[in-house]
Amino acid sequence: MIRILIAVMTALLLAACAAPLRVENGKLTPPPGHGYVIAAVTLDSLDHNYSDAGILLNGPAGGIRLDAQVNMNFIRAPGDEKDGTGQLHVVALPAGHYRVSELYGSWRDDSFNWMSFRKQSRFVLDEHFDLADGQVLYLGDYHISLNFQPSFSRADTRWRDFNDLAVKRGVRDFSNITVQWPPAPITR
Repeated sequence: MIRILIAVMTALLLAACAAPLRVENGKLTPPPGHGYVIAAVTLDSLDHNYSDAGILLNGPAGGIRLDAQVNMNFIRAPGDEKDGTGQLHVVALPAGHYRVSELYGSWRDDSFNWMSFRKQSRFVLDEHFDLADGQVLYLGDYHISLNFQPSFSRADTRWRDFNDLAVKRGVRDFSNITVQWPPAPITR
């Protein structure tokens, strides 16, 4: 009985997380009381099979991780441009104040022939933004390089990201998307 209850709860949680985006008249339309946050998480690594990356958002909805895997996700670029390795996230969040607090990544290091282990890298961020009811906010690309000297960068890649929204999600009108890159620092 407990297993069935756990399975039902897991299915409900996954269904809630997988709620489809609302696209009306070609525009992203957040549910009432919410806004959409658009953020790309991309990565490159010498480990082309087992690397992953993500960012951590903190706010009224609690801590939310937006993840990407090197071998599972891509962001469709226009024309002959190279696709981005990562995931474009469009997340419905309650209106309020948010902070991007961390960018993280991990990869498999098999430099020893007889064993392998996971390495991790983490960068502390302090990027704040406010999300209004009905707002669609684009934060740009959080890119982590998981090579010999892990590093990260931020970029405005809306040309690629908006193309991905058009191809994969049917968004045709981007006029209601507010570009806030990088998120404005707030001193408190």
